Amino acid sequence: MKYAILQKELVVPEVERLKRAFSVWPEFRGIDAQTSANDAYGILLRGLEAGQAALLQEALSKEAIDTAVVEESNLPVLTPGRVGRKAEFDDNHLTLYDPMQRPSRVPWKEIIFIAAGLVRAREQQQLMLEIFLRAGGGRFSIDGGEFAYDHLGPRLSEDRAVNFVSLVQDIVQRAPQAGLSRGTCAACKKPPELFPYPSKQAFNEELVWMLWRIGQSATQ
Repeated sequence: MKYAILQKELVVPEVERLKRAFSVWPEFRGIDAQTSANDAYGILLRGLEAGQAALLQEALSKEAIDTAVVEESNLPVLTPGRVGRKAEFDDNHLTLYDPMQRPSRVPWKEIIFIAAGLVRAREQQQLMLEIFLRAGGGRFSIDGGEFAYDHLGPRLSEDRAVNFVSLVQDIVQRAPQAGLSRGTCAACKKPPELFPYPSKQAFNEELVWMLWRIGQSATQ
């Protein structure tokens, strides 16, 4: 059985604190603390034995880095999302069309998590939006570079990034109950920002972390 160390809050830990915490176990000393800090998107380490995880959690606590030890088998699994290429909005539903123009109607109240950002993937940067639904509802994946923003009407811009931010804001406004990733929060700022993720893995790590947090809140 393997365990993961998850952060309690999604903040970048100080490198020197990580170095000191990692020094408690010989196998941890070779871990690049700078890399771990840069890659802190909710999950600090995976694949640990129970004793390693407990020892490291205690060491991190002494450095004021609050964490949780979670069995990896209990972490949310990201299944493939249904692709969205176009959207329509009404008071009760978000309707997303797939590449074959087949519609899926999503009640706003069913959306539990919205993740967005500028993700580096395959030496390119992609505008990515993920919409997660309640248990059993799965998720929708939107590539901002391939999305048709016709629903924006007179707000449609020649700048695709501006259109992407407008799409994110429109969905967030209609689903106030949904959890938001850091990238989504950045897109909803005034002025809005595109939060950069260094890799698809980093983006996915934050998705897993956020879904874990949402699951924890639901059981409390």
